[in-house]
Amino acid sequence: MNNKNVLDIFLEPRSVAVIGATERQGAWGSIIMKGLLAAKYSGRLYPINKRSKSVYDIKTYSDIRHVPDPIDLAVIAIPEHSIEEIITSCGEKGVKGITIITAGFGEIAGNTRDREIALAELANSYKMRLLGPNVSGTFNLHAGFNASGSSFKHLFPTRLAGICQGGFALYDLFSYGFARKMGVGRFVQTGNECDLNAADFLEHFGDDPEIDGIIMYLETVRAGKRFVDVAKDVSRKKPIIVHKAGKTKSGIRAAKSHTGAIASRSEIYDGLFHQSNVIVSPTMELLLPVAHAAIERPPMRGRRVAIITMGGSWGVPLTDCLGNLNLEVPELAAVTQKKLQDLGMPERASAKNPVDIGAAGVGLISSKMLSEMVRIILVSGDVDALILHGLGRPGMYEKDASEQWEFLTELEKEMITNVCNLEKEIKAPVMIGTIFSPWESQTVHDLNAKGLRIYNSLDEIAQILSLMYKYWKNKLTA
Repeated sequence: MNNKNVLDIFLEPRSVAVIGATERQGAWGSIIMKGLLAAKYSGRLYPINKRSKSVYDIKTYSDIRHVPDPIDLAVIAIPEHSIEEIITSCGEKGVKGITIITAGFGEIAGNTRDREIALAELANSYKMRLLGPNVSGTFNLHAGFNASGSSFKHLFPTRLAGICQGGFALYDLFSYGFARKMGVGRFVQTGNECDLNAADFLEHFGDDPEIDGIIMYLETVRAGKRFVDVAKDVSRKKPIIVHKAGKTKSGIRAAKSHTGAIASRSEIYDGLFHQSNVIVSPTMELLLPVAHAAIERPPMRGRRVAIITMGGSWGVPLTDCLGNLNLEVPELAAVTQKKLQDLGMPERASAKNPVDIGAAGVGLISSKMLSEMVRIILVSGDVDALILHGLGRPGMYEKDASEQWEFLTELEKEMITNVCNLEKEIKAPVMIGTIFSPWESQTVHDLNAKGLRIYNSLDEIAQILSLMYKYWKNKLTA
C-alpha cells in the first residue's frame, strides 16, 4: 500500500475499532465513540471492551482479533502500560493504521523517546503505521468521520486542512470559527510523532485536490530537510499557514512537557519557513483568519492600501497599524479624488485616503454611490487593496425595533455585500472591518451567516494584509 493510501486510513477508514471504548463520561474511549456517532460515521464501528457487552448500544468485542471483519484503523485509548500488547494484537488482526490517544511517553519528565521508537518499529514489523502517541485524534468532515476530541456540532467543513502537534488549542479555534463560517474540513493531530509526522500529512494534503490551503501548529520540526522539501513543493500549489510555538526559553520547556518536542532557536525556524514560502502566523488566533484570506482573497500584489471609514477616528489608528507592518496608505491621486468628489460625497468628507465619509455616511450616501467609490479607487492604480471600516451598527434584532433601525441595517448589509462583490470582479483584496462581533451586530451576524468575512480588530486586518503581501510577493517572484 502506498503512503497516500496509508494516510487515507487515518482520515477516511472503511472500518474503525475503538480499543478502550466505554460509556464512562470524560474517558477518551467515550469521547472517541461519541464523536464518531455524532458525525454519523457510515463505516463499520467496533468497540473493544473486555468488561461490557455493548457500548452506546453497539456490540463490543473483548479482543480486536475476535472481530470477524477486516479493520482499517484502530484507535487506542487505554493505559500506556498495555500499549505494546495491543499493538501486537492489532498486527495479528491485520489492522492497517493505529492512532494512539494514550499519553505518558516522551512528554513525561524522565521518559526517553526510546520506547516510542520501539512502538513504531513493532507496528512497522506488521506493516502498520502509527499516529501518535499522545494525540486527540483525526477528523474528516467531508466523509462524516470524527475520531477526535472535538465537538462535532462546533466544526464547520471547509476546503482547509489542519495539522497540529497539540490538539485542544485548535479545537477552541474551530469552535470560535464555527459561527463565522471558518474551520477545516480535515484535521490530524500528530502528537509525539514516533512514526508519522507533520511533513507526511503536509505532503498528503498538498496532493489532495479537495484541499485549497493548510494550517499548521508546530512545536518542533522533525526531519527538517524533508519538511523544507515538502513545504516548498506544496506552497507552489496552495498556501501553508504555520504558527510555531515554543520560541522562548519558557515556551521550549512547555513544548517539551506537552508533546516531547525539542525546539530550536527561532532564527532557525524563520529561515526554514522563509525558504519554503510558508506564511508564519504571529499568533494562534490568526491561523484561521489568515488561512481563509489566503484561499478566498485575490492576490495582494503590492503594499498600498486604501481606507474608507465612516469616521476619521478609525482611519488614523488603522493607518498606524498598517504602517507598523510596512504597508502604505498613500494619498490618492488628484484625478481619483476628483472622481470621488464628483459622485456627490458629503460636504465635509475627505477624499484623500483615508477616505472619510463621516459618522452620518450611511444616511447620506447610497449603496450605489459607495460601490462606485470603491470601484473608482480599486481601478485607479493608486492602491493594491481596500479596507471598508465602520459599517455594522450595534444591536440585534428585536420585535420592537424601529423602522429606521431596520432600514439602516438592511442598507448596511446591501452596501457590504455589493462591495464584497467588487472584490471578485476587480480581483483586488477588500477587507470589511467593524468593532462589533456577530453577537453584537445584526448586520455582522447576518453577513457572517452568508460566509462574508467581517473582521473585529484593526491589528487583525493589518496582519492579514501584511502576511498576504509577503506571501504573494514571494510566490509571484519565485
